[in-house]
Amino acid sequence: MRTFIILLVLFAALSPVLAQTKNNTPQTPKRNGPTYVKAPKDSVPPFHNLQVIARSYGDSVVLRWAPGLATLWYFANKSGYVVTRYEVDQKKIDLSTKKVLQATPIKPWSLEEWKRRAQRSDTLAAAAAQLLYSKSKAEETKKKKNTGTSLNESLNRKYELENEHSMALFLADQSAFIAMGLGLRFTDKDFSKGKRYVYTVHALTTPTLIKSDTGGVMINTAEAFSTPEMPHIAVEARDRVVKFSWSRLMGSAYFTGYYYERSEDGGNTFKRLNKKPYTQLTKENEVTQASLITLTDSLPQNYRLYQYRIAGITPFGDAGKFSPNLRVMGRDKRPPQAPEQIAATHSKGKQVLLTWKKRIKEPDLAGYLVGRSTAATGPFIPLITKPLLTQTLQFTDTTADVYGMNYYVVSAIDTAGNAGVSIPAYVIMKDSIPPAKPLGLMGKIDTTGLVHLHWKPGKERDLMGYLVYAANDLSHTFTVVSKDFVADTTFTDSVTLRTLTKKIFYKVVAFDKNRNPSLYSDPLALKRPDKVAPVSPVFTSFNVSDTSVVLLWAASTSTDVLTQELYQREKGKEWVLLAKLDARASSYVDRKVKKQSWYEYTLQAVDDAGLRSERSFPLNVRVYDTGNRPDVQGLTATKSKDGKSAVVSWKYAEKGNYHFILFRSVNGKDKMTYKNLPGSNRTFTDPGLKGGSYEYFVKAVYPDGGESFLSKAVKVVISD
Repeated sequence: MRTFIILLVLFAALSPVLAQTKNNTPQTPKRNGPTYVKAPKDSVPPFHNLQVIARSYGDSVVLRWAPGLATLWYFANKSGYVVTRYEVDQKKIDLSTKKVLQATPIKPWSLEEWKRRAQRSDTLAAAAAQLLYSKSKAEETKKKKNTGTSLNESLNRKYELENEHSMALFLADQSAFIAMGLGLRFTDKDFSKGKRYVYTVHALTTPTLIKSDTGGVMINTAEAFSTPEMPHIAVEARDRVVKFSWSRLMGSAYFTGYYYERSEDGGNTFKRLNKKPYTQLTKENEVTQASLITLTDSLPQNYRLYQYRIAGITPFGDAGKFSPNLRVMGRDKRPPQAPEQIAATHSKGKQVLLTWKKRIKEPDLAGYLVGRSTAATGPFIPLITKPLLTQTLQFTDTTADVYGMNYYVVSAIDTAGNAGVSIPAYVIMKDSIPPAKPLGLMGKIDTTGLVHLHWKPGKERDLMGYLVYAANDLSHTFTVVSKDFVADTTFTDSVTLRTLTKKIFYKVVAFDKNRNPSLYSDPLALKRPDKVAPVSPVFTSFNVSDTSVVLLWAASTSTDVLTQELYQREKGKEWVLLAKLDARASSYVDRKVKKQSWYEYTLQAVDDAGLRSERSFPLNVRVYDTGNRPDVQGLTATKSKDGKSAVVSWKYAEKGNYHFILFRSVNGKDKMTYKNLPGSNRTFTDPGLKGGSYEYFVKAVYPDGGESFLSKAVKVVISD
């Protein structure tokens, strides 16, 4: 019964009934009046080893049950079942109406009873009796050995019992007669119509061996049973065979087997084709929403209309309603042998000649159809609508695609429309004209080194694709960088940026489907984003004076240098930018130096991407002091108005800490130091002079010992 049994478990109110069967003896309730117990909302236990269903037929109520365990079935066959009935009033079970419906426990028929009731031709009934009364192999082995039972023998007996149990439930589902004989069916005809009842079934087994549940079901006798209908049936007619299929879930909800019938006179009369119910078993855990029950039957002949109908059988042995008549006609599905040795030859222009051979010409061969496709896998478009004659073994296609791919198949067609299709044949179109060279090649390189190229699409219909070539110089050999033909007009490449090669060049070649190459496109030069710093300049020489530093160097050898930056650092101080020079400059004179000071110089190249070289190795120089200071300028000497004094004046533009020394020579004698004058003085009056000639000289003297050269003499003559 398995999945076909609808489990209607009684509410917990049935627990008193379970208690009454504790000692395997039906008991009468102690209360005299009616007792009502309201069932709880949910009392479904995780497993019931006895399941019951019922059906009202108007004049009778039929119960069917099935023990869920093989051991329970085995012991219940010996002890029997007790069926009890209760009236239900307003959804409450009246325990005072309890009635045991049979005088003795319900057990399977004895072997003699099976022989008396069953017909000799009823093989299912014979199988049911054998399940009950044949000796197991384990028992026969034990009897022969006259020893105890081994573990293997116990396991074998367990498996045998489980198989016997499953088969017994299966046979009970096929026939009401067999279900009655197996002690799994009871019919109640003594009831009040229109009332609702709860029926319980309990196996009178010894609880110490195996305890039986009390299965129960509620039935409303006012509602007569309605015959279930078959689910939708799909029909698939084949070559002298028909296949029917329907939902296993929907069918199994009502039926345990099926009868199918066929009519050969347009549905006037039907003949049953199976004597025993048709079943198609499967594992319960393998049933899904898409699971189907399938039934296949052979057809006497093709092209004749037959009608079928199918009816299900319920677990009560009742036949359901027949399905609507199913119209079936078998058809010849066997195709002719496919044509062989297909050859395709390009004649000229759009013409292609096809030839083939047909080794076997079937009696129902109707002719040939020819199809063409642009791919070997199809789809193939028919080139003709009317089949060629059976003796025709060639065909000329006048509409072949000159620039495309042309694949052909030849199909042998029989009178039933079945086709034997040849393997595809490819024709090589004679084409020596290459595509035009690609135009509009453009692209760019991003900062990660990805190259994005694009160009204008070619206009040729037979254009297959493009190959992309690259080189680091126009004088180099261009090599393919695309792994395969590029079908689109874009391509992405990747290049290294850590290189001194600043540019990369690309060309594109177009190919048609016959591998004819076009000319190279015009080359495209792309500049790599600069990721390599320029080479540093190198000092080669220098010259130091007391007033300047002359620097000489070799400029950076990098071709992308825009500027050079010269930095100076006085000892103990920070670097400062001294000058920005052009890329080719190789010398510089620094006049902003102080005597007796140490200086460092360094150079840095900057390229057009803003990348800077490492600073050159620093050059250390010291500006020395010669002791020479700027000369005194504009020295003059004049007589005073009274003629007794000399007025000496001069110019000196230098700033700083210094003083002047005035020298004098009288009447041509050696000059001698005459006066020390402050650095702020620019004039001196020499008073009280006597008659004679006087020459004056001036020089500036600094605290560090430096001094200017002695100025030229100026002369003053004093009269007596």
